[in-house]
Amino acid sequence: MKKWSLFLASVLLLAACSNEEAEPAETEEADETEMAVEQQGMTEEGFITQVSGEDILVNSIYFSIPEDVNVQFSDGAETTEGEIRDIRTGMKVSMDYQGPLAESFPMQGEAETITILTDEESVKQSDALEAFINQEQLPRLIMMGQPIVRDNEIGFLFSNMETGDVSEVRIDLDTHEYTIGGEPSE
Repeated sequence: MKKWSLFLASVLLLAACSNEEAEPAETEEADETEMAVEQQGMTEEGFITQVSGEDILVNSIYFSIPEDVNVQFSDGAETTEGEIRDIRTGMKVSMDYQGPLAESFPMQGEAETITILTDEESVKQSDALEAFINQEQLPRLIMMGQPIVRDNEIGFLFSNMETGDVSEVRIDLDTHEYTIGGEPSE
């Protein structure tokens, strides 16, 4: 038994010290597996903070909108068909796309399906954000990450692309009053 164990250990040691490279077929299979993982369908839920030409900005991702994009409305129970012209700043949406995103700031991807969320809570959040954008007259706003909704308030970090300032915003969902960096709006 000891001789058999010693023999097996020697064979494994010699195999580990081998200078031979792995066969190309194994490497190609690994590459194909990586590509399959990269091309998975992805979803980003957030708010449209900019609509310009063929692009919309959701959170911190610019999505190009191809002509064949699928636009729909969803109230949580029923989904109905929509059109590109239905999209506007402030809307809460769910974006389906194929990864990976281009690594830039903001990141970039191509939308496959845009679902405009029309349930009561999403509409309330969208109205509050739209009021903030209109009041502050922010044509170029980037949300940094996902907004947080709690205690009848929506909060997020945003970057004003014109000034480069990054601030925390909290908006009351009922009154649309807000603070920027802890300071009440004027």
